[in-house]
Amino acid sequence: MDKKEFLEKLTMALAGQVSRSVIEENIRYYENYITEETRKGNSLRQVLEALGDPRLIAKSIIDANGGGSDMAGVYEDSDSRGSSPFMEREESGDSGFGGRLRGFHLNGFWAIFLILVMITCVLMIVGTIIGGIFMLIRPILAPLLIFILMFSLLKRR
Repeated sequence: MDKKEFLEKLTMALAGQVSRSVIEENIRYYENYITEETRKGNSLRQVLEALGDPRLIAKSIIDANGGGSDMAGVYEDSDSRGSSPFMEREESGDSGFGGRLRGFHLNGFWAIFLILVMITCVLMIVGTIIGGIFMLIRPILAPLLIFILMFSLLKRR
């Protein structure tokens, strides 16, 4: 694992669990820490082994920041550059419109909300289709029922 992969895993583990500012603060800290330790003569491999699994670090950060709740990370400060709680952007080195969509993260509340909206849409579509079919056959339904009733009565005699 290299430095970039370590920081990406840490970011992904924190996404949706704590606010963007907490994520950015911790990513800066670990990025600086790794850089300083390698400047001191330690190999990158040694530094990353000493840090351990980024998911365990993320768990500690989440616990320390009271994260993990349904609404964690939903409210962002005004400097969040228009991001939503569902998306994480990967910034490129240039300025301007350089970021690309890298992940789609939903926490518990938003996942349930999205599922309910999808179920509602499906039920509305099915209801519209059934209602449309009924509206198409309605003009011939009454004469057809009368014909079937007359036919069954005549057949019995």
